[in-house]
This record gives sequence, structure tokens and C-alpha cells, in this order.
Amino acid sequence: MLRLFFLFICFWHLPLKAEKYTVASQDFNYYPHYNFQSKTDKGLIWAVLQAFSEYSGHEFSYDTMPVLRLQRELEKGTVDLVYPDNPLFDNADAFALGKYYSDTIVQTLGGTMVKATRVNQDITKIRRLSIPLGFTPQLGWLQQIEKGKVKLISVVTPLAELHLLALGRVDAAEVDYFVSQYQIQNNPDFKQFRFDPTLPNSAVDFKLSTIKQIGLIDEINDFMHSHPEIIRKIKLQYGISEPELIIQNLMSSVPQSH
Repeated sequence: MLRLFFLFICFWHLPLKAEKYTVASQDFNYYPHYNFQSKTDKGLIWAVLQAFSEYSGHEFSYDTMPVLRLQRELEKGTVDLVYPDNPLFDNADAFALGKYYSDTIVQTLGGTMVKATRVNQDITKIRRLSIPLGFTPQLGWLQQIEKGKVKLISVVTPLAELHLLALGRVDAAEVDYFVSQYQIQNNPDFKQFRFDPTLPNSAVDFKLSTIKQIGLIDEINDFMHSHPEIIRKIKLQYGISEPELIIQNLMSSVPQSH
């Protein structure tokens, strides 16, 4: 009886038969997290799944579509996995029933970008805030929006919202810290921007979601937990560090209030 039990355990941990799966994300550049439209380096989640593919034999193809369409396609079964996802992202416009989530792939930092001269200005000085279409503002911004003190300007891509900030058409941009740093490095119009730690921000967990491929998600979870050094090296490669440490470092260099 004991021997049969151990045989069951061994069988239970065997990987699924190698299959092909489709992973979908938003149809814009959100590097270093993901840029599925790239023909070479598609970002951190691609690197994680590439490593997992070598381990499991599974193959992944990558698709992109508008934010609000992702959840509908997941429900219909035309895509197997969506990234990034999180139960906190769900709202009436972007929600699929019966979703199953992976463990956290990476914890990122969501927050607010402003021009350097406006860092540490009071939140009441911000009247217009840009955000990618389909994204949910930080809780601190939602309160200001509900009070009518901030107007939310939704745009198609993170790049577009940063261009609005450069043109002075908004006072701040709701943006991912790592995405903002990549854009600053690659666009001279954004060199004047700073991530303001005194405005609404929070650590955000990026997960994979599925409806039908629960076994695959469990297999990915097992891979991440059994190969932490591989995941650590991939995060290092893409410049992803702990949100808490980033905020601490940014707060130490905040100028005095104007």
C-alpha cells in the first residue's frame, strides 16, 4: 500500500504532455515586462516562459490585442494564458469568469510620473492625469477623481501618456516604474521626468491567468518554486528590483516642498 502511495505521488508530479499554448498581452510596448510585438526580446515574462519551455517541452506563441479584448478572448478560449493579470485588476469592463491565477511572476511598482520640477508638490496641484485605456488608477487617485479634483485622461499606450506629459497636456502620468525608466532611457523628450514617491503608488503583483489550462499554471508554479535562481537571474537581467527598496531610495532624494 505504501509503495502504491509513492507511485501515485511520483505520477502526480510528472509534467503534462508537451503541448503548444498561446499567451496574450496588451498590444503595446510594456518593456521590460513584455513587448510581444518584438521579434527578438519580448520581455521578462517571455524569458521566464522560455526557461520553463526548456524544462517542460511546452511551446508558447505570443499574441497581442487591446486591453479590453483580452478577457473576452480568454473566456472564449482563443488564448490559453493572459499576462499580466491579477484579481485586483478585474472590473466590469475587463473581467473573465472562472479565472485561475499563477503565483506572482514579478512584483512591480505602479505609481506616478511628473516633470522633475514638480516632484513633491501636493496632490491637490495635480488636475489632469493620464493612464493607459483599461488600466485602473491607484487608490489615492480614485479618491481624487471621485471628488472631481482630478480629470482622468485615458490613452491607448503608456508611450502616448508620457507624450501628453511632455507636451504639458497633463500634470502627471500613472505609469509602471520600470516601464518609465526604460522609456526615459530611450526617449530624449522624457529625460525631465521623475517617478514621484510622494504621489499614489503601490507594489503590484503580475500573474498569469487562465480558465482552461489550470494544470499548466500549476506546472509553471512548480517550476518557479523549484528554480528560484533562474527566476532571480531573469529579474536581474531585466533590471527588476524590490518596489520597497525603490521607494526608499526615491524618498531619500526628494526635494523640499515648493
